[in-house]
Amino acid sequence: MKLLPISLDQVQLQDALPFDLLTANGLLLLPANRRLESPSALTRLRGHGQVYGPARDVEAWRRGLAHAVHKVVRRNAPLLHLARARPELLYGEQGVVAPGEEWSDLAWRLNAALQEPGNGPGWIERVQEVHARLRALPAQRYDEALFHYIHHGACNTYLYSSHQALRCMLIASETARRLAWEPERIELLDRAALLMNVASWRLQNQLARHHGRLDPEMRAELQRHPDAGAQLLERSGVSEPDCLDAVRLHHDASLAGRPDGELSTGERLAVLLRRVDIYCARLSRRAGRGALSALQAASHVCLGADGQPDAIGAALLKAVGLYPPGTFVKLASDESAIVLTRGDRANQPLAVALSDAQGHALQEPRLRDTAEPGYAVRAALRPEQMPVDPPMAKLLALRVANDERVRLASAA
Repeated sequence: MKLLPISLDQVQLQDALPFDLLTANGLLLLPANRRLESPSALTRLRGHGQVYGPARDVEAWRRGLAHAVHKVVRRNAPLLHLARARPELLYGEQGVVAPGEEWSDLAWRLNAALQEPGNGPGWIERVQEVHARLRALPAQRYDEALFHYIHHGACNTYLYSSHQALRCMLIASETARRLAWEPERIELLDRAALLMNVASWRLQNQLARHHGRLDPEMRAELQRHPDAGAQLLERSGVSEPDCLDAVRLHHDASLAGRPDGELSTGERLAVLLRRVDIYCARLSRRAGRGALSALQAASHVCLGADGQPDAIGAALLKAVGLYPPGTFVKLASDESAIVLTRGDRANQPLAVALSDAQGHALQEPRLRDTAEPGYAVRAALRPEQMPVDPPMAKLLALRVANDERVRLASAA
């Protein structure tokens, strides 16, 4: 795991950092989201010399902090506010977000809304705003959103709950459309996906970084969070019974064994949401467990007892492809690649080769249409099997160029 140094002054100024603090050798010094309890705790940290955090998490946190500082400066706030700037200052801003950063921005906003659910009247409206902003994005950017949320989950635990909720909303909605659900039911599904973990938001973030066994208190909170979440939502003014049922039942495995005709609308929402939740979790890393490959995740969720996809499994595979955007693959050319967009067929995505057959990074990433036999997908890879990290700026440029090529071809 690549590490980046971090100043202990930032540890002192922030209430808690959202990533582990480690020594250069990877020894855990301070778990994520743990506040310093006393000045002596900071002194002990200083005794270890330079401290570090996981590179991807530190970079994401620094981007958020830089945005927050920029906003403080623009408001001509006192210097004390500048010194205490936190990424959370982003949450209430309505400014323009740079292309490609909408997805991170939505995760920040959702996390802000659900930090203290039930604390004040506006938090439900803030969740609805996130939903509306995601739904307002053009349909052709679905692959781009999938790429961000799936790749982030495979490689980061930062803001785990937000990214899992947004992943589930996107994939569940598209799966429901493939099942020909009516728009009103999909709207309820969207809300349930964003709110299903409302009663365990902080715990889910913590567990993404938790090593070892769960203590009894954690286990009890996980077991009661579906019921607790539905009760919290009802107290907060959510009145749709089917949405509340979906949240209450989204971990109920017994519903999957009942005929669809015997299920209420809320139960049908819960059955689909549970499958998508498991699928997205399998594609995401947690402390002590790496993300599965796309094929491994699909085999856990999409196949019935006979080894063939059932109705929901088949619709899910149509919604994301066999190799979803943001996952990694090995090509027939022996190149290792990251999937950029879905293709016309579930097993033929458009990918970007990042390393050659010897595992050496390509000087420039190269688009590969896996419908061509020489670049067909030969295997799905887990993130740790990739020999190089994706150069995100170059991938964004390739995406823009490919979208323009598709647009011109459609107009011809």
